[in-house]
Parts: sequence; C-alpha cells; structure tokens
Amino acid sequence: MGRLFPQPKLFYQVSLEERVPQDHLLRKIASAVDFRFLYDYVRPYYSHTGAPSVDPVVIFKMSLLGHLYGITSERKLAEECRLNLAFMWFLGYDLDEMPPDQSILPKARARFGREVYEQFFRHV
Repeated sequence: MGRLFPQPKLFYQVSLEERVPQDHLLRKIASAVDFRFLYDYVRPYYSHTGAPSVDPVVIFKMSLLGHLYGITSERKLAEECRLNLAFMWFLGYDLDEMPPDQSILPKARARFGREVYEQFFRHV
C-alpha cells in the first residue's frame, strides 16, 4: 500500500499560469473583459496624496468572484482569494503575495457607493 510522506522543499517552481486550466471560467472572463475601464469610474474617489491603496481592479474583481461563486461572506471570500489558485491568478497575485483581507470590501463599498458597483456589473 502506497503512503505519502510529504517532505517540505526549500524551493518550488510553481506557476499559477500553468495551474489554472485554459478553459477555466475566470480565464474566459479575463480574456473577454479589459478591467482597466474601472480606473475611469473610480478616479474621482482617490487622492494623489496619502498611502498607496489596493488596486481598485482587485477590489471589484473580488466582488465579482463573490457574485459568480455565491460567496456572500466577506471573510469567506477573502479566504478563498488566498487559497484558490484560480482566484489568485484572476486577481493578479502570485503565490508569494497576499490578496487583501476582508476589511477592504466594506470600505470600498462605502467609498464608491452603489452607483459605481452598478456601473461595474453592467459593464461586465
């Protein structure tokens, strides 16, 4: 009977590009939608001074993931964005990077308001 004895490796050669199937829904969305349109929608809500912010495309893509996959809990959505390789790829993160936590989502909703989210979902 075979047994798996995991041995931690010092280095890994893993590419999210290779791990996400070519026919995955998120690949189809990424190739069909140029999310840069969002920068025009949200520009009025940002200042040119202050600390760097989370890319608004990431925030809206997280909301889209929640909608597509029926994830209504922000905490669960943030967890899935950290654990699901396809989600990480879609958001533009690599394995050594950490997507935003759940606290960013209510802050973004308060900042942008319903109108910007409606524009986003109509566009997508």
